[in-house]
Amino acid sequence: MTIEKEIVERISVINWFSNCGNSLKSSIDLKIINETSWKNAVKHSQSRYWEEITLEAGNELTEFLSLNFPDKYKKWNHLIREGKEIIEMHVTPKIGEYLTQQELSPAILDNVKWDIISAIMEYNYKSEKEPAFFLELLKVYESGNFPCGWKGSWPDGKLIVY
Repeated sequence: MTIEKEIVERISVINWFSNCGNSLKSSIDLKIINETSWKNAVKHSQSRYWEEITLEAGNELTEFLSLNFPDKYKKWNHLIREGKEIIEMHVTPKIGEYLTQQELSPAILDNVKWDIISAIMEYNYKSEKEPAFFLELLKVYESGNFPCGWKGSWPDGKLIVY
């Protein structure tokens, strides 16, 4: 099992953060709340609650695979390593440069890396479990926005987007 080319192509052409502060250009299957500033977006993205939401969303996939597709789940670590290489090649340089130019927290890069590796995993296991969260976040990034938080209880709340 290897990471599918289509997801790599999608990630490699993202114009990171080019639409922040504006409405999403595409629709997603999550309800959203628009954020209006980088200051607030960073605050949301560094909150413990957002971290818990993204961990829970990621755990749903790993738990499902380990219980229902243990043979395919055994390839998880290989795909994670491959995904991290893709991120270092296609994501980190662009975002790192943007964050430096805008004088934004380098911690934003960690959030993006987590979201993208999780989107890669959802994509690669989509035939085993229908993607539910991180590929929606990928659509937000593809729109040039930043998914940065969650308001309300999981999974019935709203995604905060800058």
